[in-house]
Amino acid sequence: MDAFTGEIRLFPFNFAPVDWAVCDGRLLLVNEYQALYSVIANIYGGSNGINFNLPDLRGRVAIGEGQAPTLSMRTLGQKLGGDKTILKPENFAPHTHQVLAQDGSDNAMALDLADNTAYLAQPRGIRLYNARVQATGGPSLHPDTVAPAGMDTAKAESQRYAMQPFLTLRYCICLNGEYPQRW
Repeated sequence: MDAFTGEIRLFPFNFAPVDWAVCDGRLLLVNEYQALYSVIANIYGGSNGINFNLPDLRGRVAIGEGQAPTLSMRTLGQKLGGDKTILKPENFAPHTHQVLAQDGSDNAMALDLADNTAYLAQPRGIRLYNARVQATGGPSLHPDTVAPAGMDTAKAESQRYAMQPFLTLRYCICLNGEYPQRW
């Protein structure tokens, strides 16, 4: 099957076939690849009329140009995204966690432990608070109220992989093929 100049295909081997180049963003001279330049010009970088870059698809997936309903506009040659992301507290929707408590045994004992090495316990029949209060939706709690059982923001803001499952293949572009006719 013949290829068009500028056509991009995936190959399952570790080299580019004759008349093809790996889509690795390399810089080519216009006077050496005039047909390819006339098709892709400087969409992927370079100096107008002197040199041009091939598309760089290393570690990337190709997506369609344009804007589909409810999606963002994507222009030809645009690069965006990465394989890791930093999750911050503001990235999470407001939510709650239910806390279930249970009275302890009648013979619970006090322990003298270093800070942050024990959990709150309650002997059976003893209230942690002096009076029962019916909450009717008051002010928000101070952040320190739940800090010991809250989240470790150092870990929450670390980089996490955000990649879909993948299989690595090689994107190559046709340097010298059938010239594509424009509509």
